[in-house]
Amino acid sequence: MNRRSTITLIKGMLKMIKGKRYLLLIAIFVGSLGYLSAIGITFFSGAFIYSLLGGEAIMSLPCFIIAILVCGFSRGGLRFIEQYLNHYMAFTLLAIVREKIFFALRKQGSKILDDKKQGEILSIIQSDVETMEVFYAHTITPFFIAIIVNTTLSILIGFLLGYQYTIYLLLADLLIGFISPIIFTLLNKNTGIKYRKLLGRVENVYLDSIYGIREIIQYQHEEETTDSLNILSSDLSSLQKRLNDKNINAIRITNFLIALCNLGIITLGAILYLNDIDIAPKMLCSYCILASSFGPSIALAMLPSNLTMSFASANRVLNILESDNNIKYGDEDFSFDSLELKDVSFSYDNNPLIKNLNFKVNKGEIVGIKGKSGSGKSTILKLLLHFEEAKNGNVLYNNKNIKEYSKDSISKNITLFSQSTYLFKGSIAYNLRIAKSDATLDELKEACKKANILDYILKTEHGFDTEINSLQDNLSTGEKQRLGLARIFLSNAKLLLLDEATSNVDAYNEALILNTLKQESKDKAIILISHRDSTLSICSNIIKI
Repeated sequence: MNRRSTITLIKGMLKMIKGKRYLLLIAIFVGSLGYLSAIGITFFSGAFIYSLLGGEAIMSLPCFIIAILVCGFSRGGLRFIEQYLNHYMAFTLLAIVREKIFFALRKQGSKILDDKKQGEILSIIQSDVETMEVFYAHTITPFFIAIIVNTTLSILIGFLLGYQYTIYLLLADLLIGFISPIIFTLLNKNTGIKYRKLLGRVENVYLDSIYGIREIIQYQHEEETTDSLNILSSDLSSLQKRLNDKNINAIRITNFLIALCNLGIITLGAILYLNDIDIAPKMLCSYCILASSFGPSIALAMLPSNLTMSFASANRVLNILESDNNIKYGDEDFSFDSLELKDVSFSYDNNPLIKNLNFKVNKGEIVGIKGKSGSGKSTILKLLLHFEEAKNGNVLYNNKNIKEYSKDSISKNITLFSQSTYLFKGSIAYNLRIAKSDATLDELKEACKKANILDYILKTEHGFDTEINSLQDNLSTGEKQRLGLARIFLSNAKLLLLDEATSNVDAYNEALILNTLKQESKDKAIILISHRDSTLSICSNIIKI
């Protein structure tokens, strides 16, 4: 996993704001007015108290009351608008980020899904994306608000009391609102990264435990699984505690710095007062302003606790968005007639797997691929789908290199049936129509008949409207596999890639399915991977690797 610097992470996250910057500008403007309104409350209150003590009143009592009420209500309204815009922008961006992640996963094909487990990807899409909300909703706007408000107040105080106050306030705000948060964020960075990574592992184990609950119970593996989960959860809690402890210390140090700065303001004020007694009215009004002037800086100082997690999450998200599997597609379309592999070689991490492979498949043929586990059978299918690229040699469709064809065209012409069939939560009809969204009921029935699953569906209470739950407990492995085959038959692809297509069905159903495949091959080409000789019996040619 690439680990980016904080500056690189911020740049990557800011790129995603494009198109929403107008909301950001409005939120900054409104937020700045909101803080100035809050400071106005203490300013007018201080001026009123000064007049009660015998000082010169700058306005009448009703005007004081009106000014304080206006500032108070303005603060509430402006704060609401600022927060509304911040969160609207943040959650809109999070939706866009999720969409980009899905497109990135789709673009990168199976490679990234092979590299990352399901639990980690779920953790990134759900938890990590949500954590990025801290940056978009609670970091960008407060940062610019702090600059605007602190600069405005420093200039105002400097005008009232002298340039010494301007310099002092700018340095104090810089220390509280910028230097200390950056230090705390850097100190927490490694812990935050470790926490997000471990969280992904925990979700992997939980996901595996849920899907493998039958096997865990059957082989009495409950205690080992529980111990594993407890250890991971304990490690996660330990990291969370370390982060919390660091955050508490950061808050303590920030409060100490604020008290120290206030003490410095009082000391500096006392020195000015001793030199010029007439400065007392200005000093009282200035102190009233200063009483709430650290608000924007404090908002920034409180960020490191969550910002650490936000940066760690952003790093994992950007790893997916910026990943490149180096697969290049062309822009040509084609209608499948033939496939040929010429001297194709492939290796994983410089470990040779396929060497000088040659074979040809025409429409109307069934070709079998047979070999030991790990010999590269499934990798051949990835090469044919352009999920991977041959290190040497060429994959040709209609006598043209696969690199010249568009991704959509390859997807339309080629359909893969993998060893495991995934069914989504929803009806049987919904799951089948993934292969063809406008399929009629008659087409669904015909596809299911070919897969020898129609009788089972019609016997259920709701037929094609039968719901498949999220864990697919209401279907056997063989039934799920036959529904996957029905999808294949429903598609319009002219090249079918079948990886252990009948591994989970009995001999009777296999015979019926193989007969259907033979019929389908009249206007299609079929490549069949299997370890069963009975399955490969329908092949006109068998390639052994």
